[in-house]
Amino acid sequence: MREFQPVPARPAPVKTVGPVAWARANLFSSIPNSMMTLFVMALFVYFIPPIVDWAFLSANWTGTTEDACVRDGACWVFVKAWSYQFFYGTYPEEEVWRINLMLGLLVLVIAASFTLPKHIRLKASVAAWLLLPLVGIAVLDGRLLGLNQVTTDLWGGFTLNVFMAAASIIVAFPFSFLWALGRRSEMPFIRSVSIIFIEFFRGVPVLSLFFMGSVMLPLFFAEGTNVDKLIRVWIVLIFFMSGYMAEVFRGGFQAVPSGQYEAADSIGLSYWQKILLIILPQVIKVSMPNILATFVMLFKNTTFLLIIGIPEVVQTLQTALSNSYWLGGHALEGYLFVFLVFWSSCFSMSLLARRIERQMNTDKRG
Repeated sequence: MREFQPVPARPAPVKTVGPVAWARANLFSSIPNSMMTLFVMALFVYFIPPIVDWAFLSANWTGTTEDACVRDGACWVFVKAWSYQFFYGTYPEEEVWRINLMLGLLVLVIAASFTLPKHIRLKASVAAWLLLPLVGIAVLDGRLLGLNQVTTDLWGGFTLNVFMAAASIIVAFPFSFLWALGRRSEMPFIRSVSIIFIEFFRGVPVLSLFFMGSVMLPLFFAEGTNVDKLIRVWIVLIFFMSGYMAEVFRGGFQAVPSGQYEAADSIGLSYWQKILLIILPQVIKVSMPNILATFVMLFKNTTFLLIIGIPEVVQTLQTALSNSYWLGGHALEGYLFVFLVFWSSCFSMSLLARRIERQMNTDKRG
């Protein structure tokens, strides 16, 4: 008779959920991974406590002058004392409500693009976005509304970066769409002009374009003609953005199946009805990640305005660092502050982009 062989006991199942299991699977899955994890943890232990102590525990928070920075940590008093200039430049304090009003309108227009009823959302949003730069110039300058004029040499700070980027993006959007259509046109002259325009502004560094707009462009004006320097640079930013966006749109046009064009032709739509009602929504949906990446790129490129003397936030920071009352070496605090402001703005734009992509995603699979 065959002897009974007991089945050996199996080990208890390893826990596969929870932080311990995640750490085992992702941080300590092998000997090299474990060594790298321990090395990174050692770096954190070595560097993080001194950074926290410098930035928070031993930092100087109160005061209005450099004499208040008596502790060994960061001198956030410098950032606090120059905070108005960092955000508003030399814009008159009694008129700063205009800048706050435009920031509020910008937020309101963005919110309206998501919250308005669907049957009026598109038309109302497009009209609001196109009117925003014109309203902004009228409010900030003041003359058209019967307010005290604030010349553009007083505009500055981080709000100038925001306004230049927003106004350039808004105006460049329809231009880039037209250039993309021109590059796909079957008419040789229009196609050639569009290609030259796009390749010129995509191939020339933005700093060169800024110098052309601020230094060389006035040489081509008639004698006595004076176009504001900020307006000239704004035009350069619009063209620069249009060149990049045109290629983004062209990729979107190529991604739309040819059957969509044929279907629109089969129901008797005109050329512009086909493009605006059928093709353009699909192009925007396909191109949205690249569109928003281009927006972020332009927003960061506004810091190059300091090269031609426009007092955006980095130029304002350099002015503050050279001030005779703040010669204690606070560049680290200043540039860290600018870094955090730009990072938070770009990260917010990324979150907004994700929401737009989710709303535009009509894929019903899984």
